[in-house]
Formats: sequence, C-alpha cells, structure tokens
Amino acid sequence: MKKNKIEIDWLDVVVDVTHDPKKLSSGLILYLNENLDYDKAQKSYRPKFVESVNKHKLKVKSINGKLKISGNFYKWLKGENVEGCDNVVDLVVDVIKEFENRDLVQPTLLEYQIIRNGQFRIYQIHVKQDIIFDNKNLALTYLEKIKKGGYYPYRSKTIYQNGVYFSMKSKRWVLNFYHKGREIDQAKDNKCIVTSEQKALADMMIRSEIKIYPLQLKDWDLRFGHQWMNTNDLDKFFKRRLEVLKLPDFNKVIELDKITNKKDRQFYYHFKKGDEELYYCRSSIHRMRKKFMKDYNIDIDSIYNNKLENNI
Repeated sequence: MKKNKIEIDWLDVVVDVTHDPKKLSSGLILYLNENLDYDKAQKSYRPKFVESVNKHKLKVKSINGKLKISGNFYKWLKGENVEGCDNVVDLVVDVIKEFENRDLVQPTLLEYQIIRNGQFRIYQIHVKQDIIFDNKNLALTYLEKIKKGGYYPYRSKTIYQNGVYFSMKSKRWVLNFYHKGREIDQAKDNKCIVTSEQKALADMMIRSEIKIYPLQLKDWDLRFGHQWMNTNDLDKFFKRRLEVLKLPDFNKVIELDKITNKKDRQFYYHFKKGDEELYYCRSSIHRMRKKFMKDYNIDIDSIYNNKLENNI
C-alpha cells in the first residue's frame, strides 16, 4: 500500500483578469425595485460553462469585473484526473492561459503576476490523496473495510456502492473515499480520457478526498492562493487529518491476499481460529511454518490465535 502526495482535485476561485463579460455569460439578469425602475436596475451576468477540447466543463461567472471559475481544473486541462497537480497557482495560471488562447480573457502582464503571486480568493477546494495497492482486489477490499469498520471521530458515515462519506452534509469539510477505477467505468458524462496504463493504475487506486468549504477555509487560514504555495507543509497538514480515520488492521488483508494456494489459505484460516491441531498433525504444521515463510514471507508463529473475522 503506497500513499501518494496531496494534490488538488477541484477549485472554486475568483481572479482579477480583464475580460468581456458578454463572452463569458449566458445572459443577463436584471433586478428591479418595486417601482420597476429600469434606470436603477441592478444587473448580474448569468454563469456560463466553458468546454475543453476533451469535453470537460468549467463554470465561469463575471462578478464586478472579476472572474469566478469553478470545476476540476486538472481534468479540464488534461482530460483525466487519475494523475494530478499539487500546485494551486499553476492550475489557475494554466486555465487563464487557455482562456486567453481562446480569446475569452485579455490578461495583462501585471494581472498574470498577481495570480502567480497567489493573490486570488479560494471559495472551495477539494484536496485528494491516492492510495495505491498491488492489485484491484486489495483496493476494493480496503474500501469495503472503510465501509464496514471505518470510523472518524465525531463524523457520521454515509455509504454508497463505490464510496463512503464522513459528515457528508457538513458545511465546513467533508471526507470521502472511493475506487477511482469504478468511478471511471461508471461515469456517463465527463468521462476521463485515460491511457491503458492510467486505467490500470486507477483500478489499483482508492482516492481519499477532503472537500473544504468557505467557513473551514477561513478557520484554517487557507482562503487565498498564496497560502497554498508551501506544498510540503500542506502535505503534512492534510495527511494528519486523513490519518485520524480509524480502521481495522489492514495488514492481515494484505497477508491473506498473498496466499494464492487454496489449501494454504485453508490452513491459514484454521491457524487464525486456533484450531489447526484438530485438522493437521504436528509434522504438517511444522512443514507449513517453513512453507509460509519461504513462499509468502509470513511468520505464522507471530499470529495471535484470534478468530479470522476479528482481525481482517
């Protein structure tokens, strides 16, 4: 089991960039007073979806000369988010550059410099960490263990077929886990454009994700882009929160997955129950001790004789 670095999966930001609101809106909303006085009407541009070449969408809205952009920036840029980026500023700059290439925005050099300095507001962000296993079966088993035995203090658990949420309705932050391979298979819209290697990686991947909303961004002092520039500190910060999740001992699941021979698995099962002497003679038990160490690198003498279901 390998845990990757923390990366950014979704963003809702407001940047100061020169643009024509008409190009980035799907209409105009007028707010009239009770006298229906058009001269004093307040106006608001309706949001618009900007589609990438790979058919993914970002939602944009012009607000008082600034531009609000929401969505999965990396997926919009790359067509997939099996892989990812840990730099918030780079993602925002790359999206603005692509908008400029399409003549949707006209940023000045100063505006680019302001964005590169991280001087923009973040209203929502999803932070992910991918957990990679040796095979798909182990990844799915890990997800099932979270569903059945996972516990996060003071957070309710909501279970779905391909995922589990902790405090799903929280207005501050939500933690969830899901199998990335299944998500790709089940997606009807906004399908990831992945290579066979990326799909194979996704099949061995459980994604842990923290969705962070405005109130929590304020409390954690993470409301602005420049506060996300120290990626090492952020990596430690979020991993501490992910590590609070309580799980049954998963090492035993990994051990069992190593045992490919049916008779060996049966012996392991009885040894875990503590009734191996009812089914095997002493010489057979001695032989299996050596076999398990040689074939699976498992020292069965170190295993406590508890029931299998209490340890796996």
